[in-house]
Amino acid sequence: MIEKVLIIMDPIESINIKKDTTYQLILSAQEFGHEVYYLMPGSLAIKNLKPSAQIGKLKINKNTNPFFKISDIKQLNLDNFNYILMRKDPPVDNNYIYMTYILDLIDKKNTKVINSGFALRNQNEKLITLNFPKHIPESIVTSKKEDVEEFKKIHKKIILKPLNLMGGHSIYLIDEKDKNFNVILEDLTNRGRNYIIAQKYIDEAINGDKRIIIINGEVIKEAVIRKPNFEDHRSNLASGGTIEKYILNSDEVKICNEIAFFLKKEDIFFAGVDMIGDKITEVNITSPTCIAEINKFHNVDLGKKFWNKIK
Repeated sequence: MIEKVLIIMDPIESINIKKDTTYQLILSAQEFGHEVYYLMPGSLAIKNLKPSAQIGKLKINKNTNPFFKISDIKQLNLDNFNYILMRKDPPVDNNYIYMTYILDLIDKKNTKVINSGFALRNQNEKLITLNFPKHIPESIVTSKKEDVEEFKKIHKKIILKPLNLMGGHSIYLIDEKDKNFNVILEDLTNRGRNYIIAQKYIDEAINGDKRIIIINGEVIKEAVIRKPNFEDHRSNLASGGTIEKYILNSDEVKICNEIAFFLKKEDIFFAGVDMIGDKITEVNITSPTCIAEINKFHNVDLGKKFWNKIK
């Protein structure tokens, strides 16, 4: 059955088609015979009490330059579509939150939003890990310098993260005698105004950070592991890390099945779990990545699985 699929994303001309997950999902949708549409960035609105936007028909052709064509752009209501993929990257700022409220107004009987506006707003990618206390590094969430100082004193080596970014941005490794501690904390918390999460540093981080995909409650055992270079503690590809093939072991699958059960209950269809050693550090739900890399390393098609699981 031909379905109408709407993509909400950052400007399509800015993506790297060799590794972009949204691109892979669009290609797979086309292969299924679905009609794919593109929401023009910045045009989402409420008109006549309905979510509406400037929307054009999208066609991907990987053998041409540019690789996409957008045609027949017109103002359309979002409930004209069977599926809407919300793939806009963080930051999860006020405008992002407002977009989730607009998406909540779509008639759920006719249109499935992935991931739903409510889920994106209700579950922060960093804080969602707190639902799995047995499987995360020791953590605190605070805006107070004194709390972080005490946490650092206990654990000697800690990771500091903002709550609304991605791709390794503004993630700091702090040791007990780091002279940059005060300025980093002032910057991250905006002098005590913003919350951050602090996590005990996991020694296995030098071996890499596993990216695990979960689709509609199913843990995909074919994964990748991202490894930091010698000049940076972060393993994110956007931060200079490298990537290798990885297969989950039975213990890792068991842990991730707990995460998957929770995600399905919370109406989170598509997620990317980050695991260091046997600890979960983040659960990415805004725009999970690494499908292209997993497909390449394991000779699988997670885009096809995505659209099969959606039925």
